[in-house]
Amino acid sequence: NGAKAAGVDASAQTALLKELTTTITQFQAALADLDKALAHHVEGDAHAHAVYMRDKVLPLMAETRRLGDKLETLVADDLWPLPTYREMLFMR
Repeated sequence: NGAKAAGVDASAQTALLKELTTTITQFQAALADLDKALAHHVEGDAHAHAVYMRDKVLPLMAETRRLGDKLETLVADDLWPLPTYREMLFMR
């Protein structure tokens, strides 16, 4: 609003803010879904549990990872409190 009041075009910053907040909301929802899936107790043997993990938990983990990776690219390195995936891969 301050940029608009000053007559400055802040459309790029507004678009980035919208993308960031949307991604954070999606990430929080994906984490909640993953927590719920992990808390679910599968009735049956080890095979039924493995099938559940493959069909339900793994896709939720992949979605959480995708959104986390996207957030890493949107947030400046000096503001990102955790090591990035790249930093973990290439730590010495």
